[in-house]
Amino acid sequence: MIFKHEHKLWHQGYDHIVGLDEAGRGSWAGPLVAGAVVWPRGFKNVAGLRDSKKLSSAGREKLFLQIIKNCLGWSVGIVPHTHIDEMGILEANREVFRRALENLGLLPHYVLIDGLKIFEPQYPHEFIVRGDDKIASIAAASIVAKVVRDKMLARFSKEHPEYNWHENKGYGTAEHRAALDQFGLSELHRLSFMPMREIY
Repeated sequence: MIFKHEHKLWHQGYDHIVGLDEAGRGSWAGPLVAGAVVWPRGFKNVAGLRDSKKLSSAGREKLFLQIIKNCLGWSVGIVPHTHIDEMGILEANREVFRRALENLGLLPHYVLIDGLKIFEPQYPHEFIVRGDDKIASIAAASIVAKVVRDKMLARFSKEHPEYNWHENKGYGTAEHRAALDQFGLSELHRLSFMPMREIY
């Protein structure tokens, strides 16, 4: 994936161009995680970079290492499942983006955000639908968010192997639903989501 959009913005005078994306929005359990990535001005290409959902787990891990090695800065924001239940998924999505930007350690000059317009960062920005499949910085952010969250779910899965979170990452698979029917809710499930709301 080439950095066409970023090069246009670099030529307009923006240096720190932040890609921003989240992982875990539709999951039944665990946190919402956002990734933020800033590439050095003039960066050209990362072989194999694309939307994290189109990569294998091994492919994401490999690209994650390339990203953190070559980028100017990266960070994550994390909103736990309890906050998602308290504030709702939309506000949680806004908050997780805010946290990722706050944790970056670099002053953003322009922010490229995946999806529809849901919040107003204080920096020049644009929302790009399916940006993780079009924009290199957003694709990198999607990989960072996905890899970090997957590692968290794999760790949680050791505590709750009955839900197989290391495989389904907390999403609503048939086996996850069957585990809910058999074992009930864990302390990491999102109680405001269906079908957990019915069980709770």
